Amino acid sequence: MPKTQLGLGGAVAIGLASMLGAGVFVVFASAYKIAANLIFVSIAIAAMVAMLNSAAIYQLAKQIDRPGGVYAYSRVYLNNSWSFLSGFAFVFGKIASIAAIAIVFQRYVFPQIAFWPSFAAISILTLVNILGINRTALVATVLSLTTVGFLATFSILGLASPGNLSAEAFALPPENPLTSVLVGAGVVFFAFAGYARVATLGDEVRDSKRNIPKAIVISLAFVLILYMVLAWVLLDGMGKQLQLTEIPVAELFQTLSGVAWLTPVVAAAASLGSMLALLAGVSRTAASMAEDGELPTVFKLRNRFNAPWVAEVVVAAGATALASIGEIIWVIGFSSFSVLFYYAVGHVSALNQPREQRLAPRWLNVFGAVLCASLALSFGLNTFLISTGILALAFAIRRLWLSQRPR
Repeated sequence: MPKTQLGLGGAVAIGLASMLGAGVFVVFASAYKIAANLIFVSIAIAAMVAMLNSAAIYQLAKQIDRPGGVYAYSRVYLNNSWSFLSGFAFVFGKIASIAAIAIVFQRYVFPQIAFWPSFAAISILTLVNILGINRTALVATVLSLTTVGFLATFSILGLASPGNLSAEAFALPPENPLTSVLVGAGVVFFAFAGYARVATLGDEVRDSKRNIPKAIVISLAFVLILYMVLAWVLLDGMGKQLQLTEIPVAELFQTLSGVAWLTPVVAAAASLGSMLALLAGVSRTAASMAEDGELPTVFKLRNRFNAPWVAEVVVAAGATALASIGEIIWVIGFSSFSVLFYYAVGHVSALNQPREQRLAPRWLNVFGAVLCASLALSFGLNTFLISTGILALAFAIRRLWLSQRPR
């Protein structure tokens, strides 16, 4: 029986489903608080970083068909140490993503209750994954279409309703333009997460050499335009109040439509769908690292549903600990820093590919790696020290553990 393949439309749909999640409901308020009227520049930079990262992943994925993303690619083109660091950074970064999305869920659905809604959501979804009941592609498509439909309605209502505070909002400059734009881009980058999923589809897409690059460009362009419109609508409708709210989309949508209940429902669907997919993906990456001997073998233990239950529990515990911080900008900082480090290693891996395997000039990978590093470092000294400290500690424990293993 011939293998079922996606067309261009299906690949674009997966790209949109991977990107349009819970992050869109919070990042614009945080980014505006940082970048002020330069928020549109931050959105454009975040999109450019996502595009360059996707191009590097696509180039690598055409040569290496093993699952694992940059963790697998750097194992071939760099060495096992860089592979471990990229894999661990991915796991830590995505654990922080789960925590951030859990905070979004709590703020939109149970705004009067701190922490416990986040804890409950993570716990229940972890149990679902342990039982082997994973989200299907159909459910992912339904959730993404629901989110797109809601955001499109929100944008149309906002564009049709002239704002009263737009002049002062658009006139507000940041204190330090360069740093503020980069930090704002790092925050918005969180809302682009998932873009590289299209690049790794491989022969699941019909005429993949032509359709995968097209799908990456189309899906990223659509999301970029949507985010620009959303930022405009929020600024035009809320003015400087945008930097004072934790649930900007809910507050403005209620003002525009008079409907209070719809936004929490959509935010809950986006949050729960994103967390379910992330919990499954991160735990399986940890299990793959354990199978390679990069993490303790206990992480690869699977139950009768073939779910890596130990990894699921550890990932959930880490996400719960980060969610207890409660400050979403901190958690997004940890997530974006680690994921940007992961993609920087991806660019360096692509740099090491021989000429015959390359699809783009090397300078694009250099530029992509520099942009990733710039955004990661812009989050400030505390984020840098904590994140690199965790990576260094994990690497030191790995070296000690490997030295104790029988040869």
